[in-house]
Amino acid sequence: MIGIAMAQVVVLLILLVWWLEIPRCQQSEYQVVEFYSGVGRIAELAAKVGFVAAAVDKDYGMDYAKKNTKRSPMDINSNAGLILAIHILLFGEWEQICAFYAIVCSSWVPVNRGSTGRSIMTPLGCEDYPNVRASNKMTSRTVILIWITVLMGGTYFMENPQNSLVALHPRYIWMLGQLRKIDVFTYKIAFWMRKYSSLSWKRTWVWSSTPLIRALDLGPLTEQERFTSRPTTTRYKDAKGKTRFKGNTNLKRSQQYTYKFAGKLIRLVGEVRKQKVHLPIEVSSDSIFNLFEKMKWDQQSIAWEQEADLRKVLQYARGSKLLRLWMVRHLESRVFSSETLVAGVGMVEMGAGLPSPPSDTFELMQELASLEAMKAQMEAEVKA
Repeated sequence: MIGIAMAQVVVLLILLVWWLEIPRCQQSEYQVVEFYSGVGRIAELAAKVGFVAAAVDKDYGMDYAKKNTKRSPMDINSNAGLILAIHILLFGEWEQICAFYAIVCSSWVPVNRGSTGRSIMTPLGCEDYPNVRASNKMTSRTVILIWITVLMGGTYFMENPQNSLVALHPRYIWMLGQLRKIDVFTYKIAFWMRKYSSLSWKRTWVWSSTPLIRALDLGPLTEQERFTSRPTTTRYKDAKGKTRFKGNTNLKRSQQYTYKFAGKLIRLVGEVRKQKVHLPIEVSSDSIFNLFEKMKWDQQSIAWEQEADLRKVLQYARGSKLLRLWMVRHLESRVFSSETLVAGVGMVEMGAGLPSPPSDTFELMQELASLEAMKAQMEAEVKA
């Protein structure tokens, strides 16, 4: 259904994650998942009203990371973090799961554009800066998670402050165009977070695959709400006498959802779950391998693979001790060689034609499926 080469990478990654025997804390399917959750207000309230909920945030794994001198296993930009995020979604409730994505906004908001180089014309900013590259990578990976959410028949919600450039990320724009082809539309609403008892006015944008988000707009601010709002920045003058601003204690608190706002979102979840999602997917009699082989390998796919750094994630999953396949042998070649990618980009830039997908990717899928079939046959013989 996706019909592009990026799907080759994603399909392979999803299969590997599906075959990973990752321990689960509970057997029920997740109904509400909150990514970049911070204090986890949405997941907390969802669990209290009876939903099976999960919260994912980099900070939750920091104690483990410090103890083992590794990255947080809940960091989306890490190999383990992306695999865990995909795993949680795959074990969500199909056609009912609601996923919330509050992407870290610091790199996308106007106040930091001087240090990121982002603008309407250059949304990816100056990628010479590590923090800009990390934010682009995070957004690319988040788009993959949104893809999975939608293709499961679920509903996604993405939140950022007003004037954030996150929705201008090329991969997100591309995804919106692809979703329109299958009659899945994205809606956007702007509202004042102060209406939900936030400390500041905080004009906010939310994008979602459901039009029900219009209920988030509670109208304009009253005079009392404007007057009682607390500033999130402090003005000061530097050594040269130039006026500058810095965040105060209210800034951090304004980044946390209030219980009133989280409660509104949970009520929306209840309304969304009443609506049945029907994706116009054509069932093909062709094998997954033939469909996989027919997918295009274009410049968009190469840029996405490099930006989201998916090759390392595939290698990480392929070498995991949790991979449960019968008689798996170690492949000498990597899924994507850097030489292939560099040559591919060069060919596109010079107009010499588009490169073909690396053959070892298809061969790996064939091997994994063959081993899986062998395992199933042996289990059937044992039962007989």
